[in-house]
Amino acid sequence: MNDGSQSSLGPGRGIVDFRPATVIAPPTGLRLLQFAPDPALRAHVQCLWYAQGCDASGADTQELLHPDGGMGLLFNFGGPVSRDDGVASWAAWIDGPKLRTARLRAGWDLDLLGVRFRPGSGALIVGEPLSELAGVEPIPGDALGHLALEALHERLWQAPDLASRIAMLERFLLQRLRHAEALPAVLPASLEWLRQRSLEGEGPASIAMLAKELPIGQRRLERLFRHYVGLSPKRYARLMRIARSRELIKRGGMDVSLTDTAHAAGYYDQAHFIHDFKTVTGLTPGGYREHAKRRYGHGA
Repeated sequence: MNDGSQSSLGPGRGIVDFRPATVIAPPTGLRLLQFAPDPALRAHVQCLWYAQGCDASGADTQELLHPDGGMGLLFNFGGPVSRDDGVASWAAWIDGPKLRTARLRAGWDLDLLGVRFRPGSGALIVGEPLSELAGVEPIPGDALGHLALEALHERLWQAPDLASRIAMLERFLLQRLRHAEALPAVLPASLEWLRQRSLEGEGPASIAMLAKELPIGQRRLERLFRHYVGLSPKRYARLMRIARSRELIKRGGMDVSLTDTAHAAGYYDQAHFIHDFKTVTGLTPGGYREHAKRRYGHGA
C-alpha cells in the first residue's frame, strides 16, 4: 500500500500533518497520516486519517484520544483494536462524541482508516440524533444498517491503495450529504461562539448569554445541541476549555505554572480546574504535563 502522496490524491488534497514515530519522542508505535478532505466536504469534515502500527520496542504505545465535540467513522484492516478496557474486532464502527479521553493501544498490527467530523456534522452522515451515540462505547457498523458500513468496508478492503480508499470514502460521504438536511444556521454560529470564548479565556460560557444573541430560545438551543452535537452547550463548552488547557500545558511545558494555565483557560478556582481536567482526561493537570514532556519534549 502506498502512502497516498499528494500527486496520487489529486488537486485539493494531500497530507496536512505527518508525524512518523521517529519525530515524536519517545516513539509511540503509531504512524499517523492526516489528509485534508475534498473541498466539498470541508464544512463538515475535519480530516481523513490513516494510522498504522510500527515497531516501537520498549516504548509507551498508548495513545490518548481526546474529546473535541466531534464524532468519527473507523474502518479496520488489521488486528483487534485495544481501547480503554475493551477490544474492538469489528470491520467498521461509529465513534460517537466522547465525554472523556479514550486510550488506544497501538499494536504492530494496527491498520485503521478513519474520518473525523466537525462538531454537529456527524448527525448529517449517520442520520441519527447524536444524543443516542454520545458517551457510549464504539458502536459496531452493522448496528446502523442504513449506513451499510460493512459493505463499504468490503469495497475499501478491495481498493488497491490508500489513495483509492480515501477517494472511495469521500464519495460515500458526499453521497450521504447530498441526501442530508442542512444544519440549522444557528448551530455553527453557536459552536464557534463557544469555541472563541474558550480561546479567549473568558471563563465559563453563559449559555443564557449565547441564547440572547440568537433568534431562538435557550430550550431550543439545548435541543439542537443534543440532536446534532450529542452534548449540551455547557458540556461542549467544558470540553473546549479543557482542550485549551491541554494546548497551554503543551506550549508552556515546565516553565509555566499550572495556576497561570488555569487562569489563562478561564478558571478562577484551582480546584474546579483540576476537577474538570481530571474528569475529562483521566489525568491531573500535573500528570498531563508529565505526559506531554515525555511525548513532545519541552513545549509542543
